[in-house]
Amino acid sequence: MASELEKKGMELRAKLFGEKQASAGHEYLKQFDPDFANFLNEQLFGGIWTRPGLEIKTRSFITMAALMALGRGPELRIHMRGALNLGIKPSEIKEMIFHLSQYSGVPTAVEAIRAFREVTEPKQN
Repeated sequence: MASELEKKGMELRAKLFGEKQASAGHEYLKQFDPDFANFLNEQLFGGIWTRPGLEIKTRSFITMAALMALGRGPELRIHMRGALNLGIKPSEIKEMIFHLSQYSGVPTAVEAIRAFREVTEPKQN
């Protein structure tokens, strides 16, 4: 029987990343360690992301900003896709990159621009 936090975590992840990606991400982490995967799902997504006080879009912006400032390109790409799934506009993500460039530095902004372009531009064949 799934706990309340487990259910809330998977529901939130499905909203953010899509059901297929949420499930695939959880399974990927379970291959590393089931306890880690469950902890992340229940505590981060089921507990922190679903707390009252901030809208999910605000939490998405905060997460992107932190990942950009830390130079975590692969995770930033994942969360940019999630932000777009939530209805955050590409122009809003661009403005976040521009604004944060003054606080985290130009190199982190350039990496975020790479991530943004990869996520938003059509793939070339």
